[in-house]
Amino acid sequence: MTTEPKEPKVHRHHAPFSAGRSRFEYRLLMTLLAGLRALSLERSRALMGAIVGSGTFLSPRLRRVGLENLARAFPERDPAWHRATLHASFRQLGFLAAEAAHFESLTRENIRDFVGFASPDVETAWRERMKGGAAIIATGHFGNWELFAQAQGLMGEPIHIVHRPLRNPEIDDLVTRIRALAGTRVIYKHAAARGILRLLHQGALVAIPIDQHSPGATGAPVPFFGHLARTTMGPARLSQLTGAPIQVAVLARIGETARHEILVKPPHEPPPRGKDPTVLLDTMARVSLDFEAIVREQPEQWLWMHRRWRP
Repeated sequence: MTTEPKEPKVHRHHAPFSAGRSRFEYRLLMTLLAGLRALSLERSRALMGAIVGSGTFLSPRLRRVGLENLARAFPERDPAWHRATLHASFRQLGFLAAEAAHFESLTRENIRDFVGFASPDVETAWRERMKGGAAIIATGHFGNWELFAQAQGLMGEPIHIVHRPLRNPEIDDLVTRIRALAGTRVIYKHAAARGILRLLHQGALVAIPIDQHSPGATGAPVPFFGHLARTTMGPARLSQLTGAPIQVAVLARIGETARHEILVKPPHEPPPRGKDPTVLLDTMARVSLDFEAIVREQPEQWLWMHRRWRP
């Protein structure tokens, strides 16, 4: 008698929402997605850009956090520029939501209508990375980060994404199902290390967000826009253990259109073996600097509403 292999246990958020709240939010979101799918991509993008763009006025807390972050990162710019950049960042979230509602219409045949590369050299370098064996892709909440994963799968190179569970488990499952449309596999952050090590030893590509606050022992202070921000040490440690290089890559929107391009920074070699923690800090400082350079070029595409710098 044979037994089916057990599915890996899903490690939920440590403080999930109640079942009632989760179900209500899930149904509301599904209704919204159905409505967006009933519209053309152009109309749904325009609608969500306008609605979410109003978040600068409708959410005082997010507005305050965003403006504080922008003032910290760009002290040389005036308050009017900070406000305009934050408004554009909210609009980007609206575009992302509308485009995610239409992911089911993406195919291997039409994905290049929406995703390209900054230059032929970038495309060559990226495809060499895709074919070059195991690698750690350091990325973040920039542009349409969900489309980045979809595009990779549809272009024939599915990736694995380290995912921090959402507080709503039903919406968390929905995000996983959407990512799976193109073959993307989610690795839950609370149980990531062993699974990632196995995947990297097998030659996989693993994407790890590096742009969120990493509390407790999971993170360490790394400069970001000239200020220390607690940053995950995971990419550097995994690179040290497996010999896989680290490379920063994002999907950047072209203006406010539905077209995007993959931006890639040169790879970082694995830090040397040993117990010296400064080599991990040094590696992540250089990786973070690469991500910062991308954000500086197109600040409206980053998620400024996240509390990246905390006491």
